[in-house]
Amino acid sequence: MHHRHPFLVASTVAAVLVGGALVYGLGHGTAAAVTSVPAPGPAQAMTREPELDTEPAPAATAPIAAPRAPSRYESLSQKVDRLGRSSDPVDAFAAYQLVTACVWARDHEGWMARHILPSDRGMLPTAQQACGDIASDQIQSRLRWLERAALAGVHHAAVEMLKEGPDGLGTDAGDDIAAPQNAAWKQRVDAALEAGVHTCDSDSLESRVNGYETGLGVEQDRARALTYWVAYMTCRQRFDDASVSALVNGDSVAQRMGSTLSAEQIARAVSDGQQLGRDARPLPGDH
Repeated sequence: MHHRHPFLVASTVAAVLVGGALVYGLGHGTAAAVTSVPAPGPAQAMTREPELDTEPAPAATAPIAAPRAPSRYESLSQKVDRLGRSSDPVDAFAAYQLVTACVWARDHEGWMARHILPSDRGMLPTAQQACGDIASDQIQSRLRWLERAALAGVHHAAVEMLKEGPDGLGTDAGDDIAAPQNAAWKQRVDAALEAGVHTCDSDSLESRVNGYETGLGVEQDRARALTYWVAYMTCRQRFDDASVSALVNGDSVAQRMGSTLSAEQIARAVSDGQQLGRDARPLPGDH
């Protein structure tokens, strides 16, 4: 499957953007560390020899059922089924990724044979390796799993939903995603991007910055673009790169967006963006 990326900030541009820091005070955010506490294992059963003339032992309480662990021997289809049935949206996104890898390998098998050197083909999975026993109904369910993950704010899911397009065939610059027949899908994508903003998903934040600064897909609003940029930098400081807080000069992105704003608008955008970045919380287990 061929995906196109009309609404994302290119990775090279994103790298340049992150190189600056906010002149307006982004450096005052506080970094936070995310820790996870492993779930306790199931209680170990205790055994003892029976004794005569002793008081009966109190009735044992039923142990709490542990989450179902994946089998060492599960096939790809079984793994997809387990992840797709999970109530965790992070698992739903994992199911989508497995099935999408199968679709890509299947659709590009001939292309790889013609364009990838034989010595390099081993680095890419064959269609058989990527698909295994994945069933057609699981392939048909992949967009449903993707949307569930995206609307929950799973990292990278919102932009995948955007790239897939309303019918799963991808989008390009010539597509009219604002057409009336796509209105419901576009509304769900917007909700997914906002969900990603609130989990510090860098892809969603970059998409919002780009959209509101250029007016691509939304009404142009540079104050709002600046708010999302500050939130992006604050999230980077908190979770990705603590050194961002040390960069205190020459943020050309903020300067460019702020050039058309009043001092009051800039101050409000910076304050709102810092608050948005501090309040955002990634989902447990999402990386």
